[in-house]
Amino acid sequence: MKHITNFILLGFLILIGCKEQTQSNKIESDLKSKYVTIDIYTPSGWSLTIKQDGSGEVGFGSDTTDFATFEKNTFNFSDVMQKLESKLEPEGSLSTKIVVNLWEKDEISLDVQYISDKILVNKFFQKALSALTNNKERIEEIYKEKKPVSSEL
Repeated sequence: MKHITNFILLGFLILIGCKEQTQSNKIESDLKSKYVTIDIYTPSGWSLTIKQDGSGEVGFGSDTTDFATFEKNTFNFSDVMQKLESKLEPEGSLSTKIVVNLWEKDEISLDVQYISDKILVNKFFQKALSALTNNKERIEEIYKEKKPVSSEL
């Protein structure tokens, strides 16, 4: 009888674990299906775009010669969304916080949020900068003069 009880308990725990995994997969799927692009803008003039396939671009200012791209799978889009999700704030301004634009599938709808976590945002920029496929010298030159995330925020 004791073995049967343990067997039933084990089966119940497995079912609960499967349900939690299914819910986790659903959250990941919802995040991934709602948004297709993340744009991050810093008060220092840098921007980072991460697309759903993990590719994107990083740059400074608005001159096209000051931008570079990175290939798909550089980022795991779902992981980036999950890291950002709990840290996003609905209120702020570019002068005091980092702006995060979340683009929906239609690429017309935009959810503008703000974040104060400089460490997280800096990690995203470092990963992108380490994976550049073009214009690396120019981006590194700008980076030496002005960092994407300053300690003044």
